[in-house]
Amino acid sequence: MSQTLDDLTNEEFDHLIDQYIEQSAQWDGTLPLDTMLETWAEIERRKQPLLVRVRMVGDRIALETPPESPLTVRGSRTLVLEDGRELTLEFEKSLLQAA
Repeated sequence: MSQTLDDLTNEEFDHLIDQYIEQSAQWDGTLPLDTMLETWAEIERRKQPLLVRVRMVGDRIALETPPESPLTVRGSRTLVLEDGRELTLEFEKSLLQAA
């Protein structure tokens, strides 16, 4: 079972802090190249615009995203982002009737 800070005695807490300081002092601040490149690629990827194509198929709206998109289409009005947040589109009836 894991402990929380509230469960530790003062001595145990001091010991953990000392261990952390020792380990931190030994770290030279470098990151493995693959970690740095993956992080950089993720930052650059998030800067890219997200494309959503909206088409009318008969009297219905169809949403499409490219296969590499971080968006997932759910139904005809909802987009789901990678982190689980949903973006729901509301269309004015006059817009739908004009199509």
